Amino acid sequence: MKYLLPVVVALLLFPSCKTDAPVVGNNEKRECNTLLSQLDTAVLLVMGQSNAANAGNKLYSSYCNRTHNFYAGNYYELNDPLKGANGTGGSVWSRLADKMLERNFAATVIVAPCAIGGTKIEQWIPGGEFNYLIGETVAHLQTAGLKVTHVLWHQGESNHVLYAGGISAQQNAVNYSSAFHLLVNHLRSLGVDAPVYAALTTRCIGEPDYALQDAQRNLANYSLKIYNGPNTDMLGNEFRYDKCHFNEQGLNLHAEMWLEAIRK
Repeated sequence: MKYLLPVVVALLLFPSCKTDAPVVGNNEKRECNTLLSQLDTAVLLVMGQSNAANAGNKLYSSYCNRTHNFYAGNYYELNDPLKGANGTGGSVWSRLADKMLERNFAATVIVAPCAIGGTKIEQWIPGGEFNYLIGETVAHLQTAGLKVTHVLWHQGESNHVLYAGGISAQQNAVNYSSAFHLLVNHLRSLGVDAPVYAALTTRCIGEPDYALQDAQRNLANYSLKIYNGPNTDMLGNEFRYDKCHFNEQGLNLHAEMWLEAIRK
């Protein structure tokens, strides 16, 4: 419950505008910083599966100045759906960027997505079919002179023990941990030395995989610059439109939880 209390308080203090229209936000940007920011520029490499991609049921347009979607060497408006991730719906990262500026965490936020729905972690590590996307995204960032400041990893639903091929929950959790360290080592080999935040996320349709969740929690290793991201398994079906992907309230809470995690 440690994440939910500050998140709920933050939502009360900083309510999001709600609308029945498909897009939240407006086309007129405004200055969102009011104080000296902790960071000048935050460059977020955001990775994972559908809840890290464009799977939300409410689109959002960033209303803060100095927010950008970086993809294939180009800068775009930070409007859902984000380029670099699949899906046609809403994203947590557009919402997170505005919150980062509003809370004076950063003066500029650049989001570089690398996420595909339904993927397992094994598809992202060296030898996996989507590993090349990480290399391409990092190379584009480096060519543009952008240094990643945070890697945000939200993936695990497809590695739930129910989809693991009959192995035990404990062995499945061990396999996930091993794959995650291969992923981090790959990022380091590409020159990404930013802290990596791994979410606790295993929930889709059914109950969470608690063995896998524990393994995700135990990935934290300060010497390796690996930290816990939010525990989004705590967000139940009332925050999901299909028992898996987040509705508008879920997306807002998801963004608050990420902000809480990276501000520590």
